[in-house]
Amino acid sequence: MTIIPTCLWFLLVSSFTCANEADVYCLRDIYSQVKDPNRYLTSWVFGNTTSGYICNFSGVTCWHDDENRVLSIKLSGFGLEGEFPSGIMYCTGLVDLDLSRNNFYGALPSNMASLVPFLTTLDLSYNRFSGEIPASLSNIKFLNILMLQHNQFTGQLPPELASLPRLYKFSVADNQLTGPIPRFNETTMSIGPENFANNEGLCGRPMDACVDPEEETIRLGKMGAAVGAALLAPVGAFLDWFSFNRRKKKQGDTRHRSLIFHIGD
Repeated sequence: MTIIPTCLWFLLVSSFTCANEADVYCLRDIYSQVKDPNRYLTSWVFGNTTSGYICNFSGVTCWHDDENRVLSIKLSGFGLEGEFPSGIMYCTGLVDLDLSRNNFYGALPSNMASLVPFLTTLDLSYNRFSGEIPASLSNIKFLNILMLQHNQFTGQLPPELASLPRLYKFSVADNQLTGPIPRFNETTMSIGPENFANNEGLCGRPMDACVDPEEETIRLGKMGAAVGAALLAPVGAFLDWFSFNRRKKKQGDTRHRSLIFHIGD
């Protein structure tokens, strides 16, 4: 009977130990994947055996100060460079990730939801991320805040993003996005043109209405016909005037010849 509780205790301790080791590995991997030209990560020194030592790293907050269990990573404005750090997947308890105002670049991983499944806040704004916004972001069901503005994202906004049940703050302004804006739930989040500004190809509420390509072709055709008619109208009027004067002159010449002929008789 005493063996069972002992085994359970061993498994519990082992799981905590593995989790703590995973979070240390997570930060170590992030550290190895990014460039730190301003040396803001000098406090990220590994090899300490004290529980909770990573909780003193710049930008890192732990669930508890006495265990290596990362709650949030906030590195805004550190001037970091590199692609999205995939090692972040090992911070399994992470709920808040802020990489804004750095020099991160490249495409976001297509499996974002499996890397950071429990995030409530994801702020990647003011970087140089490019490519399409992954539809898998819609599978991070706890997201309250998703900030992607001022990057170089292209393509369409995934319509699946509108299904995020907790989302109340969102922005993709200052990108290169195209196509219709998904129908977000406006009872849970307030959206305005500023959330989508400076994406010349975006359309739909709260921006200008989308235009069907076929309707646009018809509209442009009608516009071209109207412009053509406007340009040709003066030409037509001139031709009418010229023809009228020519006929009038011809009639006058005929009468003049007839009069001369009559006088001659």
